[in-house]
Formats: sequence, structure tokens, C-alpha cells
Amino acid sequence: MLGLTRWNSVDDFFTLRRQLESVFDQFWNELPDRTAAGHSPSFQVTTTDDGWRIDVPLPGIDPRNVNLDAAGHTVTIRAEQPASSNASAARYEQSFAVPQFLDVERMSASYRHGMLQLTLPLKDSVKPRRIHIEGITDQKQISSAA
Repeated sequence: MLGLTRWNSVDDFFTLRRQLESVFDQFWNELPDRTAAGHSPSFQVTTTDDGWRIDVPLPGIDPRNVNLDAAGHTVTIRAEQPASSNASAARYEQSFAVPQFLDVERMSASYRHGMLQLTLPLKDSVKPRRIHIEGITDQKQISSAA
């Protein structure tokens, strides 16, 4: 019984996992530059009491090269940075549907430090509002002792 080792399925599982991670790491590292056409950077949506704020990272893109279009309940962001001596051309385009309870007509946008920030307010019809309740006011009765 010399030279026999006990089979350990846990060790084999972790060995296989490390090999698969190596293959995926190699695949992702060999992809072309992520600023190439068709790349969609992730964006973050934050809800507020007044609506939604959407932050879209567009680092290295001049805000003058960013176009924002709204048609119906669809918002489209297009950005194109021409090639320069330091960097290759970058292009970004993404469209997304906006829920109907947000007011696209009153949407605003700002750009600061490579971050495009969209503000979409709630429609007035879905905002909570305080309703005044009319009723009988408390009146004190005055009783006289006779």
C-alpha cells in the first residue's frame, strides 16, 4: 500500500476552480480596450424623495462631445471623443427606458469630474401630498350654574 494517496474531492474542486479562474482572467485581459465602440460603462441609480439620480461615468470625455436625447420614455446618451496624441478615439452610446412615474420633460443633466449626472423628478401626479381634513372644530361648551 505504498504510494497510494487518499482521494480528496475538496482539493480537486479548488484546483479546478483555480484553473478556471486562470482561463477567465486570461480571456478578460486579452480583450480590446474597454473604451472602444460599443462599451457600456455601468451607471448607478439612486432614488431620492423627489425622483431618481442616475450617475454615468464618462471619464476622459469632453462634456461638449456628449449628447443627451429624450423621446417618449427613452433616454439616449451619446458621447464621442476624437482621437488625440495621448489616447485613441472613444465612443459611447446607451439607451434606457425611464419608468412612467418619472417626468422626462423636467429631466436635468450636469457633468463634473468625468461623471454625467441625470436628475429625473417624480411626476406631480405620483408625489405624495397632504390632504386637509375638514371637520367640526372642537367647541367648548360653557355651562352656567344657576
